[in-house]
Amino acid sequence: MFTGFMTLYMLELGVTLTQVGMIASLGMLVHIFFALISTYITDKFGRVYTTLVFDILGWGLTLLIWAVAQNVYFFIAAAFTNAMFRVVSNSWQCMILEDSEPDSRVHIFNFLHMASIIGGFFTPFGAVLINRMELVPAMRVMLFGGFISLMTMFIVRHFFVTETQIGRQKMQEMKGVSIFSAFGSYIPVLKRIIADRLLVIAILIRALNFVQLTVRTTFLAVLVTQGLNFPAEVMALFHTLNAVVMLLVLLFITPALARFTRRWPISFGLWCHLAATAVLLLSPMENYPLLIVSAVLIALGTGIATPRIDALVANTINNEDRSVANVIMSICIMTLTAPFAYAGGLLSEVDARLPFVMTFGLFVLCLMMLRLASVVERRQGLPLI
Repeated sequence: MFTGFMTLYMLELGVTLTQVGMIASLGMLVHIFFALISTYITDKFGRVYTTLVFDILGWGLTLLIWAVAQNVYFFIAAAFTNAMFRVVSNSWQCMILEDSEPDSRVHIFNFLHMASIIGGFFTPFGAVLINRMELVPAMRVMLFGGFISLMTMFIVRHFFVTETQIGRQKMQEMKGVSIFSAFGSYIPVLKRIIADRLLVIAILIRALNFVQLTVRTTFLAVLVTQGLNFPAEVMALFHTLNAVVMLLVLLFITPALARFTRRWPISFGLWCHLAATAVLLLSPMENYPLLIVSAVLIALGTGIATPRIDALVANTINNEDRSVANVIMSICIMTLTAPFAYAGGLLSEVDARLPFVMTFGLFVLCLMMLRLASVVERRQGLPLI
């Protein structure tokens, strides 16, 4: 309900576009710290308990800060607390993947994307609240409601999940192990990652995809309202249409693409993103048909490519290395994303379209990475990824 309006909420409370980008970049840097310690915490206390505690800290506490925010300093504080969910990104991935079969993982990621997409159907209720109460009070209501919703989910979920086999093994191994000695396990895993050229390429593709997602999520509302002159409530239409199309993609198109290699759907999804970005950049003011076209193309690109990118990376990592590898990937992704988020804020101050010129270039780079993967595979005599 509130995600699509968050940047506008920040602007209403006096945060500048440059500060919006700065806060996003600062959050990424704090994410790196929590990513570094996430493996130790996940292995020491188990996947289930870690997920509960750091979801409460990373999302519950953050939503409360957002709900009472008055100025830029509240959002800076929220960036620090929200970064704690980086620990959950590790523990949650381990919890859902470690006891699963590799062939089932693309379906696992599809179901996870479906769960998050269904939330998009509630966006119109946010638009209704904004119409009746104006942006700031409506956002406060949604954020308090989000706090209650998430806290309920965290507690209920905790009683329906169990520790993985590897999780129990790691908890036994970590008894009496200090956090500093645990960092020694990073080096051999890092060496194995660097030695695997295809894994490095897959991680870069995932990182670039995350960068464009961060920039798009942060600055899309600015482009739609300030660049294309739509009212803020139109973001509800955009996100709802996006959610409908993505759900249809995951239900009907993704299963039909299962017989193809992973690269073809990823490439198709990236071309959809390129087309959507071009439509947004070239669209005249208040052109609803083109806005709808861009929403559909973004949904197609995300629904087809993102689960396969996630599964591609997940299937190239050994279960024994997964926790540490997730940390290393997170650090790489956050480090790469931080300057782009800040640059997006600076570019938005000049022109609301410029951050999307940058994302257009990122998609081109992703396509080049896929092509490079083909070259590496042919040289190594490997099957297509």
